Amino acid sequence: MPFVEKLKNNPLQQAFTLCQAQMDELNQGIIAQLDSDVGMIPAIGHYIVKSGGKRMRPLLCMLTSRLFGHQGQNHIMLAMVIEFIHTASLLHDDVVDASDQRRGTPSVNHVWGNQASVLVGDFLFSRAFELSVESQDMAILGLLARVTNLLAEGEVLQLSRSFHLEMTEAQSLEVIERKTAVLFSAATEIGARISGQSEEVIQHMHEYGMCLGVAFQLIDDALDYSASSEAVGKPVGHDLEEGKITFPLIYAMQQHEPLQVLVSAITEHGSYQHDERHQVRSMVETHGGVDHCVAQAKVYANRAKEALEKIDHSDQKEVYQLMLNLADFAAQRPF
Repeated sequence: MPFVEKLKNNPLQQAFTLCQAQMDELNQGIIAQLDSDVGMIPAIGHYIVKSGGKRMRPLLCMLTSRLFGHQGQNHIMLAMVIEFIHTASLLHDDVVDASDQRRGTPSVNHVWGNQASVLVGDFLFSRAFELSVESQDMAILGLLARVTNLLAEGEVLQLSRSFHLEMTEAQSLEVIERKTAVLFSAATEIGARISGQSEEVIQHMHEYGMCLGVAFQLIDDALDYSASSEAVGKPVGHDLEEGKITFPLIYAMQQHEPLQVLVSAITEHGSYQHDERHQVRSMVETHGGVDHCVAQAKVYANRAKEALEKIDHSDQKEVYQLMLNLADFAAQRPF
């Protein structure tokens, strides 16, 4: 089911509705910025845009800008930069993970091959920084450079810990912060920075975005062990097969020794055999891995709300409440 069809009357839908005009500008801008006389680039770009996606990161930039009454259009361009960096990282991730599906449709590497996916990802990274220079804001340029480095470090960190059975919850959270949450925090930090907010307010928005991003990814990790592919629009039950020892699995292995033995056997041959995928998913859910992961996501959602509650929101109560609700939604979303 395409992502847009899943939206009901929830905070994410409400946020999209509130920012619909800006999101339309964003999508039009993405298509325009993917223009190239190298035909494969716009072809893949249009394919990515049409495949949908939550667009959470640019949406957060727009919401934060609205929260602080930002005047102007540079938030659209910077939201586009954030989306380009995110999409480039996904193109590379799908190659590394050998994924053949993304958002319920065949992945770019499955359709065009690994080489095209990597190279177009490189194009998106370079186009993102070409656009970010237009902001002429060294603080934002520095932030985007740091975030891109952290994303790369997070990917390498995850790779270095593939099938690492001694992985701890703290190490899992470290990967989440570097691989996922840094772009959430960049989106909210940029929204505050271009609105002329103080460093104290910018730091509160950084914390909001970071904690929201961690909650969002923890639910992704939980869904891999509890949801169906149809519900989430991508393959599930593949994290372990890709060497990812994530939060719910770490907890469940601590509670149930037979799961440790099974996971150890899977790591030895590097893939599932026979009915092992079903066994692992069942054990993780039965022995509290999913529930523990969801509970931790709620902890981070509450931390996000606590950061936001330190902000003066007297002029934008609707946006403020929506951003509080988004934190709760991130920790209990079904897809």
